[in-house]
Amino acid sequence: MNEKNENGNAIKKYLLILPCSKRKKPVSKAPALELYDGPFYRVVRKAKPQNLDILILSAKYGLIGSNESISYYDQMMTAERAEELASEIIMKLEKSLRYGCYDEIFINLGKTYMLALDDGKNMLDEYNVYWASGQIGERSHQLKTWLQMISDESGGDV
Repeated sequence: MNEKNENGNAIKKYLLILPCSKRKKPVSKAPALELYDGPFYRVVRKAKPQNLDILILSAKYGLIGSNESISYYDQMMTAERAEELASEIIMKLEKSLRYGCYDEIFINLGKTYMLALDDGKNMLDEYNVYWASGQIGERSHQLKTWLQMISDESGGDV
């Protein structure tokens, strides 16, 4: 059951799934949302949305929460790595969906990262899912637009 705001309206809850980023801040260990410094992460940090959970599909760590503390690494996602991680990622996503009670989900993954989710897409059928598409710039714009929309709905600022 979702929380209520001061007007008694249900507060919507959102989930964002991002890929890890090649660009990282030069720190040895930090929360994932702070360590990654690619364009999607700059958009999210600037937006500071409320009622948003963020999961990150990492080439090294698999599916992690944005507040999970991780170490700096340099590993690219490959089709082979996505296949290696797939069953673990699907189990973690299923658990997050079960406990998250999400009204909307935004998935912003490139083709190689999507390979890790292929066998689990059917579990998303009952959700309102937005799938980002196109090149990084297009997907970044779609992400910013979605964050603005959910911020407007929840009364926050982007």
